[in-house]
Amino acid sequence: MAGKKIVDARQQGKYFWLVMDSQPHPLMHLGMTGWLRFSNDESAFYRPKKVEETEWPPRFWKFVLELKGDPKIEVAFVDARRLARIRLVDVLAEEMRNTTPLKENGPDPVIDKDILTLEWLGKKLRSKKVPVKAMLLDQANISGIGNWVA
Repeated sequence: MAGKKIVDARQQGKYFWLVMDSQPHPLMHLGMTGWLRFSNDESAFYRPKKVEETEWPPRFWKFVLELKGDPKIEVAFVDARRLARIRLVDVLAEEMRNTTPLKENGPDPVIDKDILTLEWLGKKLRSKKVPVKAMLLDQANISGIGNWVA
């Protein structure tokens, strides 16, 4: 990844990826406790600061992305419980949603508004023999719905 340029950032459901100027592209899922920490932004952290949270790289970091520029900025992917996932996907950026694990997920309510309509949802609910919440939580049906949304 050294020397590559970030062109865009995209998401589908609970997955997000960085579109690089060339393959591969890092695909990430934060799991339950994953977090992105920025070396220049302490205000984005959601808990009160502790001594170990001011050190860099932060505790439980999995990788650090160094961004070119002045001042130097680093982004750390942090995951204490090891439930998050990162993989490098070696496909064209336009094909990311057609590859595993994204292709196994259902439509995304934010980016697939033309697919996920009220009619589509009614048809999906009638076709399943499971409780509504279980159907909503199944990422194969709809991408990105978690417990608090369901």
